[in-house]
Amino acid sequence: MTRTRLDLSEFDETPPSKDPARLREISDGAGFPSRPSVPAAAAPIPLEAPQPGAFQRPPRASGNRNIAINVRVDPETAARLYALRDADPTRKRVLADVVADATLLLYERELAGKTR
Repeated sequence: MTRTRLDLSEFDETPPSKDPARLREISDGAGFPSRPSVPAAAAPIPLEAPQPGAFQRPPRASGNRNIAINVRVDPETAARLYALRDADPTRKRVLADVVADATLLLYERELAGKTR
């Protein structure tokens, strides 16, 4: 038994090659002139680094967290959490660690108080 090769040429949807001169002629005629290209070296260089605003999200720390929790708190609670996070500048803590520590302490206090 011999295999025959399937002719798929009628299904070829490859667009024909585009002539840049013809494209420019059509776009100019339609009122869409192209912008001149700007070399990468001519791009404006910012003189100063952008100043952070009032709130800047800290970089995410990679760790063993595998569950995302989205909670809403009032501004007072958020301020307390951020104050706990920033209390010791030598330790680079993320907010998730503060929440984990606070939850553990509350859990121990609540359960230890009931078992005694």
